Amino acid sequence: MSKAKCIGVPEKCWHSRRLISKSSKGVHVISKSREEVLQAHLYILNNTDEVLPYFDTHKDIVKYKNPRQSEKWVLIWHNKTFMSWFKQQIMNDPSASETLTWLAKGLKFDVLCCSGYEVNGYLFYTKSRDDRSTVQNSGVTLEAESMQFSTVKDQNPVVGSMPYYGIIVEIWEVNYTKFTIPVFKCK
Repeated sequence: MSKAKCIGVPEKCWHSRRLISKSSKGVHVISKSREEVLQAHLYILNNTDEVLPYFDTHKDIVKYKNPRQSEKWVLIWHNKTFMSWFKQQIMNDPSASETLTWLAKGLKFDVLCCSGYEVNGYLFYTKSRDDRSTVQNSGVTLEAESMQFSTVKDQNPVVGSMPYYGIIVEIWEVNYTKFTIPVFKCK
C-alpha cells in the first residue's frame, strides 16, 4: 500500500491560479434562447444584494395593485414584470451605482460557455469534462429558500428552505459589458 497512489486526489494542483474560462480550451460563444438568457438574468438580479431592496419594493407594489390575487399569482407577475420595472427605476435614478446601472441595462444574449471555472479558489467542471477526468468537480449543492405551494390552488404558500443536489451541465459567463458573472446550469 505504501506505493499506491490515491485515486481522485491530484498530486499537484497545476490549475490552482488559472481561470479555465480564460483559456482557449473548452471555451466557446453560444447563442441561447432569449427565455434561457432572461431566466439567467433574473436569477443574477435575484442573487445580487444591491438589487434585493428593489425586489421587495416591486413585490409590495404588485401586491398593493392586485389585492385580490393569490400569493402565487403575485410571485408569477412579479417575475414577469420585475426586469422592465427595475430598468425604469435605475435609469431614472442618477444616484444609482454603476453596478446597478449595468445590471439594469441588461446583458448580451451571446454567452461564453466554458467547461471549467474557478470561483473563490474552488475549481468546478461540467459533467462532460468530469467524465474525461480522474477527479470529480461537477457536483454541487445549494440550500435554496423559495415560496412553496402544496397544490396549484394553494392560497397560503410558505417560505421554505430546501437542499438541492446535482451536477453542472453548463457553465456560462454572462456579459454585462463592464463585468461578467458566471452562472452554473445544473441538473
